[in-house]
Amino acid sequence: MPLTIAARQRIAGLLRKTGLLSLADRVLLVGEVVATWRPNRRFLAEHPGFPVPPIGPAFDAYNHTDWQQYHDSGALHARLVAQLMREHLRGDRLRICEWGCGPGRVIRHLRDVLADRTVELFGADYNPKSVAWCRKHLPGIDFRANGPAPPLPFEAGTLDALYAISVFTHLSAEAHRPWIEELFRVVGDSGIVIFTTHGDACLDRLLPHEQQQYRSGELVVRGGAVEGSKCFVAYHPPQYVRQHLLRGARLLAHLPSPAAYQMVQDVWVARKGA
Repeated sequence: MPLTIAARQRIAGLLRKTGLLSLADRVLLVGEVVATWRPNRRFLAEHPGFPVPPIGPAFDAYNHTDWQQYHDSGALHARLVAQLMREHLRGDRLRICEWGCGPGRVIRHLRDVLADRTVELFGADYNPKSVAWCRKHLPGIDFRANGPAPPLPFEAGTLDALYAISVFTHLSAEAHRPWIEELFRVVGDSGIVIFTTHGDACLDRLLPHEQQQYRSGELVVRGGAVEGSKCFVAYHPPQYVRQHLLRGARLLAHLPSPAAYQMVQDVWVARKGA
């Protein structure tokens, strides 16, 4: 009988406390590779010109190694990003960065879905293996490494848009403010920042005391792992995002887990200035 979400979260909590979470994650990776071996072979045969990332960085970034899902979700989320940029940005030439690009799941599709505009694309990530793979296999995009703390490798105000999919979801409370300020630093005054958070749609993943904390408007953080990794997880009540993360910024849009794009997380769009 499958475990309930609450039971899985309790087990994960125990593994965090005992320091065994990373080991358990490696075991899950083996199971994932076995489960996706046949469908991945089929995908590669059907998409011979589509490079797929190494298994390790892919699993670290996405918690799976399913290449069909990597392809389809990347294309779909790129369309979401493109739509938000069309709604909130003017101009035919755009300089766009994905912060936390990982092994290129989304950004590799962005030029095609923004074919109506001339775009200069940048990707930034703290995992050097992901950056190295992207540089080798995804031409036409400038990939740069960043550290676990600011700054990003861009001059102030030089980007028209920066987006981050599931990055704040893996940061500590202390890291939120420095990073959001850094994102607004590298984006121009008329530019936008797009990011996602674990919002109300993820409430059932929380244990009772965490749900109480979340409903009171507090950020919920599960540590016990390397900050920035998928095992280090943060959950964001919308009021926390509005009152703390976007304090002093102008909120342009909030999309609570937009189902049309198969996005479980909340999507936020903001600009400098209140």
